[in-house]
Amino acid sequence: MSAVRPNLCPQLSEDVVSKLRSAGVKTVVDLIKTDLEGLALETSLPYKDLVIIRRLLLAQFSTFPVNCSDFYQTTIASSSIIPTPAEKLNELLDGGLYTSEVTEIAGEISSGKTQFCLSLCVSVVMKARQNVVFIDTCGGFSADRLAEIAESLYGEEHLEHILQSVKVIEAFDIFHLMTALQTIKDKMVKKVDPFYDTLKLLVVDSITAVIYPSLGGQQMDGHGLMVQLSLKLRHLAADFSLCVLVVNNVIGDGKVSLGKTWSHVPHCRLLISHPKDQESNVRELVLIKSSRLATGGKTKIGITEKGIEDWT
Repeated sequence: MSAVRPNLCPQLSEDVVSKLRSAGVKTVVDLIKTDLEGLALETSLPYKDLVIIRRLLLAQFSTFPVNCSDFYQTTIASSSIIPTPAEKLNELLDGGLYTSEVTEIAGEISSGKTQFCLSLCVSVVMKARQNVVFIDTCGGFSADRLAEIAESLYGEEHLEHILQSVKVIEAFDIFHLMTALQTIKDKMVKKVDPFYDTLKLLVVDSITAVIYPSLGGQQMDGHGLMVQLSLKLRHLAADFSLCVLVVNNVIGDGKVSLGKTWSHVPHCRLLISHPKDQESNVRELVLIKSSRLATGGKTKIGITEKGIEDWT
């Protein structure tokens, strides 16, 4: 909380501040909590002036009150749940992926991260009737694979609609990625492109590919860029009620890449892996971080021509 200092409000002169400090009132919180009648007697300051000072400071530092019913309606209007194609995974995630949050899926190379993203793209388009932006940072996006999943699930008659509802943007370094995110924000604010009116899912595959090169050399510069990128992603999710899904890697010792600084960015983190004792198309998903749910829950999925499915 701010310290009581001269000119914080018109009545707080240097003499008044000095008397308040001599009475142990050093911060705005101290002044608000203190009995004003006793303070007036102790400092010889007029009680009326102390009341005015407290009212001005309350107006300056208090948050604007919000009706609970209005807050509830705003939350309901801005939040929604995007179900995945796997029902058991939806149960693990309390319904699916939440908008206004950054969700991360992390795993080793060829663990099925991109397959997860492509399946979710088709699910969002067909089940939620919303559009998707897929930002490809490492050349891993496959339109053929997206078409295979879409056609296997919904037939050829829906294929064109699904492909048109997924916009692919290539960004092979962190500067192009941040430019792409800013462009998305501008289009959603200005409403110049009808595609973005129904945008609900933003995929970045992968975040590691653009952050790791920026961390080399000038470490402080790279760290600053990573923080800027994380803020852009979180603000997009919160300001426009988007579900932001980012892909991260797992390094050799089983740790998720990008360290502790990045670990605070995603609201939810899923770890995908291939169990050694299972068939080649089976993957295990573990919830290792969540701002809403207990962690440690697991489920298994299969990767088929239809994308990801429940595995029994």
